[in-house]
Amino acid sequence: PVSPGSCPTAGVQITQPAQGARVSGRVEIRGTADIDGFSFYKIELGLGERPNAWTSIGDLHQTPVTGGSLDVLDTTGLPAGVYSIRLVVVDVTGNYPAPCEVRIIVGQ
Repeated sequence: PVSPGSCPTAGVQITQPAQGARVSGRVEIRGTADIDGFSFYKIELGLGERPNAWTSIGDLHQTPVTGGSLDVLDTTGLPAGVYSIRLVVVDVTGNYPAPCEVRIIVGQ
């Protein structure tokens, strides 16, 4: 069985793709980005299961989302392999709870 992603905060959740999902093409990222004092959220991509560096895949999103579409990851042109996506939700003071991280497999 595939273990769930690391998402300890209720208002910071990626529900799709699932932990360990094999993906290709344009992939919708769904979940929840809604914490007290919400300011913005972003989706980031890193290479491997424990990335040393993260890159934002799109713009900062300034509207909270509950159980909906967060962003779209275009995997076209990415080398096949294991990646991690994470959701970072920031409040109006600039603080943020632990990000939600999910491991995915691109291509193959």
